[in-house]
Amino acid sequence: MAEPFSEFVQRQLATIQTEGLLRKRRLVEPLGEGRCRLNGRELWDFSSNDYHGLANHREVIAAACESTRTHGLGARASVLISGWTPAHQALRDQLATFEAVEDVLLCSSGYAACQGAIAALVKPGDLVFCDRLNHACLIDGCRLSGGSLRVFRHSELDALERQLQKFQSHQGRRWIVTETVFGMDGVLAPLARLVELAEQYDATIICDEAHATGVYGSTGQGAVTELRESGHCDADLINRRIAVRVGTLSKSLGSQGGFVAGSAALIQLLWNTARPLMFSTGLSVAACGGAAAAIRILQDDPDRCSRLRKSSVEFRQTLRDAGLTLLGDSDSPIVSVVLEDPDRTMNWASELEVAGFLVGAIRPPTVPHNTARLRISLSSVHSPDVLNELTQVLLKLHETSHV
Repeated sequence: MAEPFSEFVQRQLATIQTEGLLRKRRLVEPLGEGRCRLNGRELWDFSSNDYHGLANHREVIAAACESTRTHGLGARASVLISGWTPAHQALRDQLATFEAVEDVLLCSSGYAACQGAIAALVKPGDLVFCDRLNHACLIDGCRLSGGSLRVFRHSELDALERQLQKFQSHQGRRWIVTETVFGMDGVLAPLARLVELAEQYDATIICDEAHATGVYGSTGQGAVTELRESGHCDADLINRRIAVRVGTLSKSLGSQGGFVAGSAALIQLLWNTARPLMFSTGLSVAACGGAAAAIRILQDDPDRCSRLRKSSVEFRQTLRDAGLTLLGDSDSPIVSVVLEDPDRTMNWASELEVAGFLVGAIRPPTVPHNTARLRISLSSVHSPDVLNELTQVLLKLHETSHV
C-alpha cells in the first residue's frame, strides 16, 4: 500500500529543505520608480524584469484603465470564439508594425506562446536542437512536440554543427530553438552564427525574445532586429531562417501576456493548431491597452534602451574588476553574480535586503548545480547613484567573504 498522501507531501518537502532549496511565498508590493515594499520596508527593486519601470508608468496605467472602461476587464472567451476584442486587434496592429512582420498572435503568457508555438509546429519525425540554457517553456514545448530532441550549448557551436552534419539527410524538418537573451545568465545567443548554420544545413530557427524585447533594436524590437540593423548578417537570410519570433508583454513592456510574430500564414496556422491559444481565455483587455501604451513610450524615447545597456556595461565592469565572478560579457540588464553555494547566495541576498536592495537569489534546479547566483536586474529608472550604492554593498560582501 502506498504511503498516505500527506506523508508523501511532507517527505518531498523535507528533501527540498535538506538540499537548501525550499522556496517560500513572500509578499512584494511594487511602488514604481524602481522601488518596492517587503516586510514593511521600502527597498530598491533589482529583482523584477520590468526593465524600464513601465508597469507603474502613468500612461501605461491610464491606457489599461481606458481599455477596461471601454471593453471590460477580461476577454471572456477563447479568441477563437468571441475573446478577440478591439483592444486585442489594436495591440496586434501595433505589434505587427513594431516588429515589422505581417501578423502577430497574442497569448495569455509568454510561457503559453513559446510552448504552444513549438508544440504546434514541430512534428514527430522532426529534429529539434534546443539550447541547454533555454527557459522551461521552450524545453516543455520541444518535449510536447513529439520531435526528436537534441541539446546543444551556444558556447559550443562546433558540436551543434557536427550534429547538423550528422542528420543532414534526415527526412524530417530541422529546428533550432533558442532564447536571444538567456534569462538566467544575461548573455546573448550567437544569432549570426546560428543563422549561418541554419542556412547551411536547412534548419528553421525559433527565437524567444522575452528578455530582448525593449532592450535591443533601435526602439526595443529585440535582438533579431538588432542583428538586422547591424548589417552583420544579410536581412533576407535572417528573415528566411528566423521564421518564428516569440516575445512577451510582461517584462520591458510592463504588462502581461506573450506574442508570436511572423508571416500571415504562420499566424493563421497557429490560430488553428496552438492549443494554449485555442483552449484558454484570451489575454485580458487591460493588458492589451497597457502593452500598447508601453510600446508607444519606447518608440517615443528610444534612448531608454541605450541608457540601460550603458549602465549594464559600467556596472559589470566595476564588479568584474573587483574580482566577482559574472556570467558572460554582454550589455543586457540581467547581471548574474555566481556564488556557487546556495546557502552563500541566500546569505548575500539577505545582507543586500538589510542594506535596502532586493535582488533575485537563484538556486538549482532553476540553474545548474554549483552555479547558484544573484540575478540582478537593472532598470533604466535606477539612477547612477543607486547603482553605485548597490555596487559598494556587493564589493563589501565580496571583501568580507575573502577575509
